[in-house]
Amino acid sequence: MREARAPRSIIRSGISVKRWLEALPSVEALRPAICPICGEPGRPAGRGLGIRGHGRRDRQQRGPLVPGERPALVIVLVRRYLCRCGASMTVAPQETRSHRLYTASAIGWALALFGVARLSACAVRARTSPWKIMGKRADEGWATLRRWVTAVRTGRLFPSVRASPTDFTARQVAERAATTLAAYAPPTTPANEITARAFVGAALVW
Repeated sequence: MREARAPRSIIRSGISVKRWLEALPSVEALRPAICPICGEPGRPAGRGLGIRGHGRRDRQQRGPLVPGERPALVIVLVRRYLCRCGASMTVAPQETRSHRLYTASAIGWALALFGVARLSACAVRARTSPWKIMGKRADEGWATLRRWVTAVRTGRLFPSVRASPTDFTARQVAERAATTLAAYAPPTTPANEITARAFVGAALVW
């Protein structure tokens, strides 16, 4: 009989990948306030720690760290925690998304370049992906971008984006997603640069 695994979850901090790389936040700084599984406080008053540090692990993050900057592949050390209930948590940079190697910002950026700036899929890839060696079918587009558009269309990526009509093209789906993400960017982001606003806003929304 297979032993049941303890619940796991990823918690996004309010710290960007760029700041995280400059200095890894301390265990105390990233300790979750409560366990997302059982609600146990991380540091309950008058008692021992409810959520303890449980080591670190590498996490790959792809894409530009700043809008328009050269795409990069960086490895960040994310912190792990363990609750009294047995649940484990990983606290990661703000742009991290479960099951995504690219940052949320990079994905928002790519959707805006494709849907708003109307760049070709290959041009979007060159501005988003750190990989410079392309396969034989690279001239047919970028499969990763197609997967992101499909995930948006089906609500599996950025579910806060309003559902698109079934007859929308891939560019139209990407455009709707990008303009929605751009609306989440703070007022300090240049209002006339929707690609930059989508990059910033994507990190702030699920």
